[in-house]
Amino acid sequence: MLRLLLVVSVFLIGLSPQPQLRADHAGERDPLRLVIVHVSDLDRIEARGGRGGLAKLASVVGTLRLEHEHVLVTHGGDAVSPSVMSNFDQGAHMIDLLNRLDLDLFVLGNHEFDFGPEVTLERVAEADFPVLGSNLRRSDGTKLPGVEDEIILEIAGWHIGVMGLLTPQTLTSSSPGDIAFTSEVDAAAERAASLRAEGADFVVALVHSGYDVDTALVRQGAVDLVLGAHDHLQHLLWPTNGTAFVEAGAQANHVAIIEILLQEGEDSDNDWSAQFRFLDTLEITPDPDMQQAVQGYLADFEEELGRPLAITEVALDTRGSSLRSEENAFGNLIADAFRVATEADVAIQNAGGIRGHRHYAKGSILTKGDVIAELPFQNPMVLLEVDGETLWQIVEHGLAAVEQRSGRFPQVSGLSIVYDPQKLPGERLLELHVQDQPLESDALYRLAVNGFNAKGGDGYEMLTELPRLSHPADGLSDTAVLMRHLEQAERIAPRIEGRIRVP
Repeated sequence: MLRLLLVVSVFLIGLSPQPQLRADHAGERDPLRLVIVHVSDLDRIEARGGRGGLAKLASVVGTLRLEHEHVLVTHGGDAVSPSVMSNFDQGAHMIDLLNRLDLDLFVLGNHEFDFGPEVTLERVAEADFPVLGSNLRRSDGTKLPGVEDEIILEIAGWHIGVMGLLTPQTLTSSSPGDIAFTSEVDAAAERAASLRAEGADFVVALVHSGYDVDTALVRQGAVDLVLGAHDHLQHLLWPTNGTAFVEAGAQANHVAIIEILLQEGEDSDNDWSAQFRFLDTLEITPDPDMQQAVQGYLADFEEELGRPLAITEVALDTRGSSLRSEENAFGNLIADAFRVATEADVAIQNAGGIRGHRHYAKGSILTKGDVIAELPFQNPMVLLEVDGETLWQIVEHGLAAVEQRSGRFPQVSGLSIVYDPQKLPGERLLELHVQDQPLESDALYRLAVNGFNAKGGDGYEMLTELPRLSHPADGLSDTAVLMRHLEQAERIAPRIEGRIRVP
């Protein structure tokens, strides 16, 4: 591990000024050759299709550490979730394996909050590496315990400043509780100025956000290097004499390797250059020690994952292209399970919460692992009381971004929807029936949803104002409800029934 020189927490009131680290080093320091190994969105421990996973990454890191004196290993976030295994131990196994990797730096991703902020803090406390989150605070303005705003690493007399930025969309894409976010771009400018004032020669931003934010940071130029995440794509952008940006994709299928040369320039300015490459891990031999640890976890989970629940008598498709734009048989299955378990009149499952992206052939045995892959977030089941007028607004919201294949698209039970996708958002719903009866605007209905949507996730803010009701599935997660539903059925045959229609 690189030596952590200083933790900067400038937002905390009452801190005395930190000593300046910069000195007149002109002619005194040798050039620094620093290798950064960057991955992100790595929540799966094993290789698939011969690529990715912790053992292959450990092999890459081990080789580079033997070949180079100064190596920095960074993770761009989304490790704790949403893997299948995370549903058994809420991501604790991943923190253990990253500790074994001797990870240097980590920024919180949106999926670090999938099990709520309390679990996030448990995982942070278990980490042997610095965890960054420079643009987030609790609603009272305090820091998250164990999460650093920024750090400065001392390497061979040079000072490398690092910040970590997380997308504010975490508020609707995960379950961060009372966490508040500031703009990534605004935070980058403030943190970069702070780091340089504290003596940083080179400033890096670990950023778990969208490509639009990444490019805005490049244009801003406040930091020297942006290490990206969140998009699951490989990107490289380096305008002449400007901020560089690189993102390595997901699951360590490819690893970004950045070789930086930092040297003294004229007039006390520092000059730097870099070489960027993406390493395909297909031909990488797994590190034997890490592979043994990975196999140990796989063996622990294998029996539970493989437990059979039910046989499907029809083919099922859980790919997002179907779920996010039209009625889907598997979506019907989930929504029916919710409605039955809670004794609701209607149930809605946001399509974005169904994550397996699989095709199940007729006659397939659905296992516990399959259910966890499809509903990985273990959201609690919530029963709400809703009037007909508000229920119309809820469904209208679910249909408002269908052309974008938005995760808010509703898979439903107890509802019959007719809508026109050619109309403007907010005007698309044409007919709505509850239990085959026309919707009554002043009637009260029992609506079952998952806890993510109940807290306003995917923009369902209107749900946060609705009264909560007790129900038979209180204390159960959506994952557990579907497992129970399948076990009781033994054989299933969900079909497209015309619940969501276009005239």
